Amino acid sequence: MATLKLQSLRKQFAPNVVPVKDISLTVEDGEFLTLLGPSGCGKSTLLRLIAGLEQPTAGQIVVGENNLTHAPPGDRNMAMVFQSYALYPHMTVAENIAASLKIRKTPKPEIQQRVSTVAETLGLSHLLDRKPGQLSGGQRQRVALARALVRNPEVFLLDEPLSNLDALLREQVREELKQLFETQNKPVVYVTHDQTEAMTLSSKVAVLLDGLVQQLDPPSRIYTHPANKFVAGFVGSPQMNLLSLKCQGYRAILGEFSLPLPSLSSQPEAIDIGIRPEDLSLATEDDEITVRGDVFLVENFGRELLASMKINGSNDVLRILIEPDRQWEKEGLKLAINPHRIHWFDAKTGDRLN
Repeated sequence: MATLKLQSLRKQFAPNVVPVKDISLTVEDGEFLTLLGPSGCGKSTLLRLIAGLEQPTAGQIVVGENNLTHAPPGDRNMAMVFQSYALYPHMTVAENIAASLKIRKTPKPEIQQRVSTVAETLGLSHLLDRKPGQLSGGQRQRVALARALVRNPEVFLLDEPLSNLDALLREQVREELKQLFETQNKPVVYVTHDQTEAMTLSSKVAVLLDGLVQQLDPPSRIYTHPANKFVAGFVGSPQMNLLSLKCQGYRAILGEFSLPLPSLSSQPEAIDIGIRPEDLSLATEDDEITVRGDVFLVENFGRELLASMKINGSNDVLRILIEPDRQWEKEGLKLAINPHRIHWFDAKTGDRLN
């Protein structure tokens, strides 16, 4: 049992190249933390710092009571699963799984027992005599996971392990990963740019941008209460509608559309709002907050349609999800907005206001 703590971690390669600026977070036993963000946000560098593959410029990495900031990778008792699987092509599945145990001079009977146990857990028992070249992508990924599990590490690190799999197989392995790590009771740090993986696998998500944590919360809170405009726009598919409105008196105005402002300490000149496509609906006479426009694009996702509407009196666009069997007109479409699902952001800083 161990807790992973990162304290004011920083990595600077050059004066203007600082992929990790100042990150502090804690991953408890049994927690699954996903580092989520776009390419170049610092998530992979942060994982390499935890693993010992990079040395931090400042800050500390602590596991349990042990400060591992400058410890070699081999002394950290962490297991890492790579995007490329990193299997030895000349070794069998059994030999690949057992490789780290042999390096540590684990007794042979114990190696056999541990390899057998983890192979059965991951459905690899019938593949132990094969070599990686004889396996599918999903099977190779299971071997990479087995190699990590067999070590019984204090911390698991996974660097985009599903990115090389096709969509159907990725979904299957994602389900297996969730069930597998729920039984491990160890800290897990998982890197991905795929928000579906982050939302479905994690107990906590750290959204990164420019080497800083923008929000650290459970997936549900990341989705329902994004901390700023970046998180709001990055998390969610289809993407959240983000609009900039001018403020006049106690209302926010965009073309023919206006909203009552929330209670604020001072009246701003402009304010930004976010509305998820699923929080818009076809308006009825009873709806208080509505907006009109013309639909110029419809995308069919099977179970729902994604319609893009240009707001009257503006060049801004709203996207709404509509059930495919509903009747509606593209021209002069009137949409209703759920007032309790509007996200308000500071126009200057991008920070959440409500």
